[in-house]
Amino acid sequence: MSIIRSSTGLLLVFVLSTWCTAQSTWRTDSLMVTWPIQQRLQELITNRGRGVVRAVDTKDLYTELANEAPSIPVFADAEVEAYTDLYGEPQREQFRFLLGMCAEYFPMIEAALAAQDLPNDLKYLPMALSAMNVHAGSRDGGAGLWMLTYPVAVRYGLTVTADMDERHDAVKSTEAAVRYLKDLYARYTEPSLAIMAFACGPANVTRAQQRTGGATDFRTLYPEFTEGQQDVMPLLMAFIHLTANGERLGLTAIHPAAPGSAESMPVPETLQLTIVARVMQLPEAQLRSLNPTLCGGRIPAGHPFQVPIGTGVRFGQRADSLALAAMRIAREEPVNSNLNSDKLVSVLVEKSIRYRVRSGDNLGLIAQRHHVSVKQLKAWNHLRSDRINAGQTLVIHTKKREWVKPTVEPEPSLPDDEEPTNSIVPVTNTSAITPHVRGSEPLSYTVRSGDSLFGIARRYPGLSAERIREVNGIGNNIHPGQELTIPRP
Repeated sequence: MSIIRSSTGLLLVFVLSTWCTAQSTWRTDSLMVTWPIQQRLQELITNRGRGVVRAVDTKDLYTELANEAPSIPVFADAEVEAYTDLYGEPQREQFRFLLGMCAEYFPMIEAALAAQDLPNDLKYLPMALSAMNVHAGSRDGGAGLWMLTYPVAVRYGLTVTADMDERHDAVKSTEAAVRYLKDLYARYTEPSLAIMAFACGPANVTRAQQRTGGATDFRTLYPEFTEGQQDVMPLLMAFIHLTANGERLGLTAIHPAAPGSAESMPVPETLQLTIVARVMQLPEAQLRSLNPTLCGGRIPAGHPFQVPIGTGVRFGQRADSLALAAMRIAREEPVNSNLNSDKLVSVLVEKSIRYRVRSGDNLGLIAQRHHVSVKQLKAWNHLRSDRINAGQTLVIHTKKREWVKPTVEPEPSLPDDEEPTNSIVPVTNTSAITPHVRGSEPLSYTVRSGDSLFGIARRYPGLSAERIREVNGIGNNIHPGQELTIPRP
């Protein structure tokens, strides 16, 4: 429940009530912690009152819903009434922010639906699925505004990798979603089945129909869905009703803070988002808000990176500083430890884990979690298709960078005409960043996150970035895990 407490300075605090209702609120809860909403909350700390609060009358809820959303099937039951009451009063502040997000996205969604000749009232679906939050994700593998699963996203042309997920792009995900809806409307004879198949998955609909003797209506089928999907249809009905009656109920929209104008900057090499935020002295949450498709903490090379307008010049000027900062921060942990950092080497430790597939998992989701590719998962586990089953065990090979003390080989006895050479031998099954040693054979270097050719060249006296490019036949772009040949000077 959203509670506004006044004190000296008027502090706005949101407290989620666990006693007032058993209804799920995780979608709107996740919306409230996004950067634009948090910024808006700060602006509302002063001069904030509860406004006009009117009780929600659910006496003729079904009749009103039928008039409010004439282009799609509707229903009303105790769950719909419970959610209507919940967001009409205890969680009203969250719903007002949700209305603000609707004002942001509805025009774009309505245009996309019209282009596919789909009912305009389908625009309410993202309210129930994600609370209009492009950053949303569920334990079932759905992500973004429309909570598209990995297979659906890829089928409709979205890119989903360990570093980038276009399901979090509002425009691209909407285009994919309406095409999927169009196909479902063509597949199912009843609009209710098409809507439920989109929101809760075709498999859920099939199982529910089998258990109910082939029913096709919302009210009969949704209680048969899996636990994580049962609340979607009641939420949809409640949000339709509250949106249509917002003005009468005193539920005026609270618009999120405008993200401000942004400019796109090219990223020639992989960077860490945390490091970029630190070097540029910008809130990391703001950068994540401007770049919702980024996964984890990496900005992949070649990915257009959005920064607040006016900071692009600073970003370009500090490109080398960003690369150097990445190397320094990577060493902070061993430097602060009791180990002598001058005697440490960076190694990639290969580890194999056994992962038990859970309900709702798919290969794309598992690959994303472990920073590997679907192709690798299929090869390691001899899979001929993308199909996996709950309880199945998958082998996953991962690499983790660690700083370790090297093992030094004893010097062999050499003829008088040969100079002794000290060789640093990394730990078995690891790929080390080998320090500069004398000799004629070239070295092998494994690129780390945040590395740049300029930074790598500085580690080896007499070596230039141009020489590394020439020997390896590459341009300026390198990526973590890439093996580079380091020529002897």
